[in-house]
Amino acid sequence: MSFDLYFAGVRDIEADEAMMARGSCRLYSQLRDRSRGKLWLQQAKEKPGTKVFVDSGAYSAWSRGKSIDTDEYINYLNENTNELTLFASVDNIPGELTRTPTLKEKQQSPLLSWENYMYMRERVKEPDKLLPVFHMGEDFKHLSNMCNTILDGKHIPYIGLGGTVGVRPSSVKSNWYKQCFKVIKESDNPNIKTHAFGMTSLDILENYPFTRADSTTWIMLAINGNILTKYVVVGLSNSAQHRPNHILKLPKDVQKQVESQIAECNLTLEECVENTNLRTVVNIHYIQNWADKYKYKGNNRFQKRLF
Repeated sequence: MSFDLYFAGVRDIEADEAMMARGSCRLYSQLRDRSRGKLWLQQAKEKPGTKVFVDSGAYSAWSRGKSIDTDEYINYLNENTNELTLFASVDNIPGELTRTPTLKEKQQSPLLSWENYMYMRERVKEPDKLLPVFHMGEDFKHLSNMCNTILDGKHIPYIGLGGTVGVRPSSVKSNWYKQCFKVIKESDNPNIKTHAFGMTSLDILENYPFTRADSTTWIMLAINGNILTKYVVVGLSNSAQHRPNHILKLPKDVQKQVESQIAECNLTLEECVENTNLRTVVNIHYIQNWADKYKYKGNNRFQKRLF
């Protein structure tokens, strides 16, 4: 089955250049990253087939105590619709950053999110590119509603599944996705396409039939001094030397293979030790290689592998 992995988050331009060279898919926030998004919109104009996904930035706005100007967001989407592959509707996030949401707020939140979706759908030029998002913690009846709803004589083609960032352990996420796909399979639209927001588990992505996903793992690991390899997350920076996964603590043959992986990116181990941007480049190549070879395995044994 077809699968796309979208790189989310923003780092220095070397990272985006590496993504473009590999033909990667890109997700950016319209709230924070429009300047970087402009680069990708131009790329999509020059290279048809480039896949660009715009996130509403609803969570970022909520975490800052601000709101999103939905009409302005709609105008932005319509101005760039030819270059965009998909875009997310504006979620309603219950409560406030400094307090736990009330039960009433939790119950109203998916209804308000759906209202936002319908409002936007009526106003964007290409409504089939707009994704409503179902979140962990919401009643599964709302997911069923998304799948069964018929608009303009047809079912919604895409939905997002989110709200799992930071949830531990990974088995909790896996069980939730299992229930999500059970609801989807039993709906009137069992082949609806799905996007997993903020997903970093290889097993989950391989064991459930997602159409696409996004992740910032390529950035976060690099910032913490690490790169991704087929063996394990490997520490490279001097500040990571105390960790058991640091390259100097690995067997010599493994060290050589890690250096070989870095060399395939036209980089050296020495360059990557204290350069976060170059570590992001190594991680981009690793993740893109995995995405290029992606195979849906079905709900097999869960092994807790991460990017």
